[in-house]
Amino acid sequence: SLEGSPQRTKPEGCAGGSSIACEMRVTATCVFSLANAAQVTSNPISKVLQLLGELRGKVVAEGEAEQESYEEFTKWCKDESKQKAFEIADGQEQVESLSATIEKAAAAISDLDAKIEKLTKSVNQAESDLSAATDVRHNEHQDYLAVDKELVEAIDTLGRAIGVLEKVFKKGSSLIQAMKSPEMQQLTSSLSVIIDATVFETKDKKRVAALLQAKEDAQDGDEPEEEGSHGSILDLLGDMLDKAETQKAEADKAEMTARFEYEKLKQSLTGQIAFDNKQLDAARKGLATQQEVKATAEGDLQGTQKELAADIKYDSETHDECEEKAEEWNTSMHERAQEIEALDTATKIIKEKTGGAESQAYGFLQMQTVRRDYSAVLAQISAAGASGKDKKLSALAVRVKAALASSADPFAKVKGLIRDMLERISEKAKADAKEHEWCTKTTAETEAKQDDHESEIAALTSKADKAKSAIAKANQRIATLEAELGELSRMQADMDKARTEAHANYLESKQDYEAGIEGVQTAIKVLKDYYGQSFLQQPSVSSHSASEGGASGIIGLLEVAESDFSKLLAETEADERAAQADYEAQTKANEISKAEKKTSLKYKRKAQAETEKVLEDLKSDRDSEQSELDAVLDYYSGIKKRCVAQPEPYEERKRRREKEIEGLKDALETLENESAGAFLAVKRHTRRVQ
Repeated sequence: SLEGSPQRTKPEGCAGGSSIACEMRVTATCVFSLANAAQVTSNPISKVLQLLGELRGKVVAEGEAEQESYEEFTKWCKDESKQKAFEIADGQEQVESLSATIEKAAAAISDLDAKIEKLTKSVNQAESDLSAATDVRHNEHQDYLAVDKELVEAIDTLGRAIGVLEKVFKKGSSLIQAMKSPEMQQLTSSLSVIIDATVFETKDKKRVAALLQAKEDAQDGDEPEEEGSHGSILDLLGDMLDKAETQKAEADKAEMTARFEYEKLKQSLTGQIAFDNKQLDAARKGLATQQEVKATAEGDLQGTQKELAADIKYDSETHDECEEKAEEWNTSMHERAQEIEALDTATKIIKEKTGGAESQAYGFLQMQTVRRDYSAVLAQISAAGASGKDKKLSALAVRVKAALASSADPFAKVKGLIRDMLERISEKAKADAKEHEWCTKTTAETEAKQDDHESEIAALTSKADKAKSAIAKANQRIATLEAELGELSRMQADMDKARTEAHANYLESKQDYEAGIEGVQTAIKVLKDYYGQSFLQQPSVSSHSASEGGASGIIGLLEVAESDFSKLLAETEADERAAQADYEAQTKANEISKAEKKTSLKYKRKAQAETEKVLEDLKSDRDSEQSELDAVLDYYSGIKKRCVAQPEPYEERKRRREKEIEGLKDALETLENESAGAFLAVKRHTRRVQ
């Protein structure tokens, strides 16, 4: 009996009914909750399945993360391989170009060394020849001065002696008287000098000595000489005077010729030395330049080879690393698939083989049901349907009402309907959440792929632009080299033509000068042969006499002309040698420049072809990337239609389903509580009857 029991405060949540009934309902709810908790904590099979599911999810998530990481690594390997291939090709091109530069510089250095040695020997020889010629000329000039001095003194003495004797003889004096005259007394010492002179013949010197001896004999009182000897004495002195004058003229001519030949030789050798020194300076400067070019190229080659070796090593190591990572990834994926297969197999076996045992060991306590007033349950279901505007929940309320009215066991029937609806809504919520998760993840992945493709396209476009720029520069350089080669060929052709014309002019001028010299020399010989004889004649009667004064002036002018012609001929020959040497040097320089430009053109064309091949590969890669990007964009468009273009946003659907689930759970909880209270009330009533 409950009479006399102390008044109890109604527990929270009991709005109507007796206090005892409310407490019994709360107690039944606690019992049901404890039973539920006991099932969760004491069912190891469910826990195992839960752990297997979590482990499988973890393995799959790790696999997806590893897949994403491997894709990034694969892209890095591809980019590095392309970049290093480009750098290696560029390095090999630089090595070839620098090697060619070193080879050309070495050949130029060898040629310049040989040229410097040849020019040095030529300069030394020319200087030696000039020094020897200068010494010879100095000795010749000293000899000429000595002879000229004797001849001048002899001519002067003989002329004065002839004049004194003619003057004395005209007075009718004898030879002895003439020899005793004061004038002859003054000339006695001068005539003695003639005896010592080397320019006269011995017989002439003996006759002069005899004349001086006669003078001494006359002073000593000897017999005087015959008067008839006047002419022979004058003839002797006149003949000696003519010989002295002739010898002086010949000596002057020989001196002039020797001086002219020396000056011509000196001018030729001086010009040759100056030209060779100029060529020598240019060769030495060229040698220094080529040595600097060779040293610079060797230093650059060493650095380039070192960088190329490092690039090749890095490319090889990167390739090996990428291959190793690929093998590791394949192994990891295979092992991960085996692990997932093992987990799925274990889960399947547990579900199929332990269902009955689990139900027997861990099942719920069945409770009796009694009819109660389920208006609260109907109200909760209707409210859940109204809040979510879900027609299915409204239909559920109708079905629950029908089940309560017709079913013998409405407790089980209603709970079954609610559980089915709750399960369907929960599954729908899970599917929607999964769909949202898939949309979020797929959208992020697709956008990341889009960014990757766009970045790759931008990088490939940048590389292609650089390749196009390099090709344009190569084309410009090739055009420049071809133009320079054409200009070299035209310049060489012009040089050949100009040299041929200049050489022809030289031959013509040389022929003219040689003919002029020959003509002048012949004319001088003719005039000297004639006028030289007339100088020896002493006409005694009135007759034609040679114009010695006019002839000597003409001969002098001819000798000046001969000197001018000879000098011009020497200058022309020196100019021709210098022009020929300049032509040969410039031709050699043109050949070297032409060879260098052809070699550079060859490597530029080769580099251009390689760059064009790289550009084609870049275009192909960019087109491939663009195709992949287009596919990603098409796929992304489908994702947007599926995930974004929805009549109700996901967050609103989620909130609505949460309210629906909450309402169904409240209804189910109410049923459970009401059913448990009824069960306990039936038990209590049974005990009272007994």
